[in-house]
Amino acid sequence: MVTLAWVNTFNVPAANAAPQGCTVSGSSRPSKRIIPIILVAASLATLGVAGELKADPPSTPQPPALARLGARPSAEKLTPVERGRLLAGEVVSHPVKFEHDGGVYVGGVAQQLVRAQPEQVMAALENVQNLPRALPKTRSARLLSTSSRSARVELVQGNRFMQARYSVHLARQPGNGEIRFWLDRTRPHDIRDVWGFFRVQKFDPNRSLVSVGVSLDVGSGLVRMLFEDKIVRVILSTPRCIRDFVEPRARMADRLRRPEPS
Repeated sequence: MVTLAWVNTFNVPAANAAPQGCTVSGSSRPSKRIIPIILVAASLATLGVAGELKADPPSTPQPPALARLGARPSAEKLTPVERGRLLAGEVVSHPVKFEHDGGVYVGGVAQQLVRAQPEQVMAALENVQNLPRALPKTRSARLLSTSSRSARVELVQGNRFMQARYSVHLARQPGNGEIRFWLDRTRPHDIRDVWGFFRVQKFDPNRSLVSVGVSLDVGSGLVRMLFEDKIVRVILSTPRCIRDFVEPRARMADRLRRPEPS
């Protein structure tokens, strides 16, 4: 069984904590647009921290839509320009758009440095109840089921005017700190398809590299025609939202662990 306990050292409300649904840069007012995107990084972290989810189950799909995101990002593969941008506090992102199996997928890969240890990043996000505060446009998250190999999480994303509800499967990959996710088609879903991955790697003694990759098909119609660019921006903002959620809690946890002066 996957444990979902909140790590004690992170069970502290952080001052200036990120508000619900992490505001996307350049969009300070609530939007009336539906943003049905998959941003399940924290759900994935739930499985990674627990340490009880076994490696890639045999049923984990290997879809072309996931392959189109390109090679898995890592600290070793960063270019000098990308490394410089990350060290300056920027998000490094690579948008994608492609057609596959009758659908149009958008999304990309985004990376951000987080001033915390990998285990702190994972621990801070392991409680599904915290997803609405850690992820963009996420109004609720509910754990549906777990097993020794996988889990399912239902997400509701959007705003008070329009929302999208869907569920995803999660499965950990062997040996590389990666968990993949894909749409659970057996449950109601307001998007056509989604695939992606979440990774946390040690970057230097004080920081972790958080990478999120998503390929999403929202389906045909006005949502894609009118709001595709907005959807991509929200997807690529995910690592920044994770950083804003994790770092205050990591600082608080570090202070609590320091011995009192004698």
